[in-house]
Amino acid sequence: MRSSGFSSRLTRRIPAGAWPVVVVILAVLAGNVLYVSGQTMNNPITWTAGISHFLCHISCGRPAIDPNLGFITQPLGHQAALDLLHGHWPWWNYFEGLGQPLAGEMQSAALFPLTLLFGLGAGLLWFHVGLEIIAGLSTYFLARRLSIPTVAAVAVGAVFALNGTYAWLGNAVLNPVAFLPMLLLGVEMIIESADSPTNRGWYVAALALALSLYAGFPEVAYFDGLFAGLFAVVRLASVRPSLRGRALRRFALGGGVGVALALPALIPFYDFLKVADVGAHTNAGSDSFVHLPTSALPMYFDPYVYGTIFFNPNVNLPWGNIGGYFTITVTTLALVGLVGARHRALRVAMGLWTLAGLAGTFNVLHARQLWNVIPLVANASFPRYVTPSCEMAMVLLAGLGLWDLTSVTSARRRLTLASAISLLILLWSVHEASPLNRGVTMSHKAHVVFLLLGFVPFAGVLIYAVLSRLGSRRWVPLALALVMVGEALVMYVVPTGEAPKQITVDQAPITYLQTHEGEYRFVDFGVIFPNWGTQYHLNSLSAIDLPFPRAYKDFIERTLYPGLTPGNQFVVKNGIIGINAMQAIVAAHLRAFEGATAKYLIMPSSVPLNPQLAREGVTRVFADSLATIYLLPRPRAFFSTATKDCVVTSTDPANAVTNCRQPSSLTRTELSMKGWTASVNGRHVPITTINGVYQRVDVPAGPARVRFSFRPPHELAAFAVFALALAFLALSLYDERRPLTRLTRRVGRAPGRHRA
Repeated sequence: MRSSGFSSRLTRRIPAGAWPVVVVILAVLAGNVLYVSGQTMNNPITWTAGISHFLCHISCGRPAIDPNLGFITQPLGHQAALDLLHGHWPWWNYFEGLGQPLAGEMQSAALFPLTLLFGLGAGLLWFHVGLEIIAGLSTYFLARRLSIPTVAAVAVGAVFALNGTYAWLGNAVLNPVAFLPMLLLGVEMIIESADSPTNRGWYVAALALALSLYAGFPEVAYFDGLFAGLFAVVRLASVRPSLRGRALRRFALGGGVGVALALPALIPFYDFLKVADVGAHTNAGSDSFVHLPTSALPMYFDPYVYGTIFFNPNVNLPWGNIGGYFTITVTTLALVGLVGARHRALRVAMGLWTLAGLAGTFNVLHARQLWNVIPLVANASFPRYVTPSCEMAMVLLAGLGLWDLTSVTSARRRLTLASAISLLILLWSVHEASPLNRGVTMSHKAHVVFLLLGFVPFAGVLIYAVLSRLGSRRWVPLALALVMVGEALVMYVVPTGEAPKQITVDQAPITYLQTHEGEYRFVDFGVIFPNWGTQYHLNSLSAIDLPFPRAYKDFIERTLYPGLTPGNQFVVKNGIIGINAMQAIVAAHLRAFEGATAKYLIMPSSVPLNPQLAREGVTRVFADSLATIYLLPRPRAFFSTATKDCVVTSTDPANAVTNCRQPSSLTRTELSMKGWTASVNGRHVPITTINGVYQRVDVPAGPARVRFSFRPPHELAAFAVFALALAFLALSLYDERRPLTRLTRRVGRAPGRHRA
C-alpha cells in the first residue's frame, strides 16, 4: 500500500508529457553511472600526463581515444571557465608556449555556455553529461516531429545520447554533435510552418547552428551542416510548390542569424587562422587521403570485436581515425526502417548518406576523392568527422523502423530478414577479427569480460529474430526498443569501466612551481605534459595544439628544437629515448631556452640529468619519487630592458613599471601578434616584433607604467553584429507570439468557455 501510494504521488508530481524527458535523462545518467557514483574517475590526467598515481578495477585502459581530451579540452576549458567566472573575456592563454589565443584556438570552446561547467570540480563529466542530454532530448523531439510514436522516439533519443562518438572520442570533436538533432528539428519546424505566415519556425535552426559553432569544432559542425542541408532539401520536396519560396527564405534567415550569433567565436578563430599552422588540415595535407582499413568495418557493428580502446596492438590504426559506431541492434532496425511508405524520400536519403559516408571512410571505389570535391572536405579527417551524422541517420532510420513495426504487417517480415542479415554481419565480423585477436583478447585476464561483450550483439540479434515471429503482440515494439537501448547502454559503459577508480596527483612539484616560477616558464620532459600547465596556472614553454601559432612553430624549428616534426607538438615522445634526445637539444640550445624565459626543467626522477646540462650549471632544486625539477642558470626575465640602467618590476604578465636613467626599450617574451596593444603612462605606443616572436616597446627615462592587453582584432564588430542578430531574434519571437497571445485571451473570454 505504501509503495502504491508513493507511486501515485510521484505520478501526480511528474506531468505525463515529462516522462519521455525523464527517461532520456535517466538513460544518460545510467551510461555515466560509474563516473557519477565515483566508482571510476574520468580525469584524463592519468593517461595524458605523468604527474599522477592511479589504481584501476580489472586493468587500466584508455577510457577515450583522443588524448586532446587531456591536452586541450580539460585544461583550456578550465582556463576559459575561470576567466569568464572572474569577469574576464577568455581571449588569451598565457600558460601555453609563449602564449596564444584561447577563444581563437576554438577547441577550447571558450565562449560556449556549457564551458562554464569546467569551473566545477567534476566539470568535464557534467560538461559531457550536459551535451548528451541535449543530444538525446533534441533527438526525441525531432522524432516526435516526424510522427514517430512516443516509445520509439524515447528509444532513439536515449540511443543517440549514448552514441558511439560520445562513447569513444572524448575531446572537442563531440561537442557540436549535440546540436545536429536540434538543427534537424529546426529544419522540420520550418517545413511544418511553411503554410503559416506568422509561425515562422526558424529560431531553433538559428540557435542550433550558432551553438554548434560555439561548441568548438567547426569541422564536425560543417559535416553536420552538409547532412542537415540534405535533410532540408528532401523535406522541402514535401512542401507545396507555392510555399517553397517562403520555406527557403526561412532557411536562409535561420542560417544567416545563426552565423551572425556565432561571430564572437568565429571572428577570433578566423583572425588566428591567418597567422596559424593547421598541420594536415590543408587541401594538400595528409588528411585529404585518410581512410580506414577494411579491418575497421566490423567495429561499427560490434564495437569491441577487437577488445577495448587501443587494447589490441594489431589494430591501433583504426582507433586513431575512427569516429564512433552504430551497434548491431540499431543497424537491424535501420534496415527495417530503410523501406517504408511514410517519409520514403527521407529514408532513402539517410540510407544513401550513410552508405556514402562509409564508402568515403573506407575509400570504396575511390569515394574519398569524390567527397573531396565538396569544398573544405579535403581539409578534414573525414572518417572521424562524418561518423556522427551517419550515426544520426542510422538512429532515425531505426526509429522509423520501430514505427513501422507498430502498424505495418510487412515490417515484421522485414525484421526477420534484417535480423538474418545482421547475424551474417556479426559472423563475418568475428571471422575478420579472429586472426588479429589470436593470442591477445582470450589470453588476457579479462577474457571473460571480452566473451560477454562479444555475446551482447549476438544476443540482441537473436532476441530480435524471436520477437519478429511473435506476431502483433502489443509489447513487442517496447521490447525491441528496450533491447536497442540496452545494447547502446552496455557499449557506452565499457570505456568508463577502463578508467581508474582512484587517482592521486603528485601536487608537490606543482606546488613548488606555483611558488617559485612567477612569470618564468618551465620545460616539460613528460611529467606535466602540455597543456596541463594551464590547468595549474603554470607557464609551460612546451605546447601542443592545433591551430598553432605559425611564428612560434617556426621559432621552435629554427631556434629551440631544430628538426622537430610536427612543430605544433613541442613535446617529449618515445619515453626515455625521447627524454634523453630532448635533453641533448636543450643543452645544445640552452641560451635560446633561457632567452624564452625558461627557468626550470621538470623530468621523471628515474631519468638522470644530461652531463652537459650539469656542466652548464643546471642544478636540482626539487625531487620526489615521481618528478625532479632543475634550475637553469641564466633565464631572461619576462620583462627586460635593452640597457642595464633600468629597474623593471611587474606583478602580472600584462603590467610592468620601468624606471630608466635614459630612454630605452622594454622586451616582453610573449608571442607578438595582431590584437596586442600597449600603452606607456596611458598613451598608446606601437609594438615591435623581435626574433619573430617577442614584443618590444620604447619606454622613456624616469618612471613609466607599461600596460599590455589583447583582444581579437575584429571582435568589437563581431559583438555589434551579434547584438543586432540577438535583438532581431528576440523581436521576431515577440512579434510572432503576440497575435497568438491576443487570440488566446479572446478565446478565453468567449461565452460558454471554461477550463477543463
